[in-house]
Amino acid sequence: MGFMGYIFKILGFESDEQPTKIKKKKTAKASYKFKNGKSLNRAEHIDGIPVYYPENFVASKDYASFLKNKKAFIISVQYCDKDDAEKIVDYFQGLAYGLNAKFIVLEEDKLYLILPEGMEVEE
Repeated sequence: MGFMGYIFKILGFESDEQPTKIKKKKTAKASYKFKNGKSLNRAEHIDGIPVYYPENFVASKDYASFLKNKKAFIISVQYCDKDDAEKIVDYFQGLAYGLNAKFIVLEEDKLYLILPEGMEVEE
């Protein structure tokens, strides 16, 4: 801190608090092949939390057991059609509310984190 920094600190423009450090997110990539032959790279985990990609609303109901068993997970609806994506999001919002879990939007209209009761997110 130079002379001007010291003056700013005395006047109250700067604080002694250190800026919080941002942790880099690590993702594991996996390749999936669909029935139409397209290959997509998808993350299997984000910061150690499994990521699931339901293709429709019926398939998404299978993941409810993870929340009931107190396991955190991420749902990605970016590969669903719009109607199924809305149903999936509504379903997990209701399930989270009913089980006192947290429903956190990671990326609007794409990624959602569901945390069981008692789990917190480290920022």
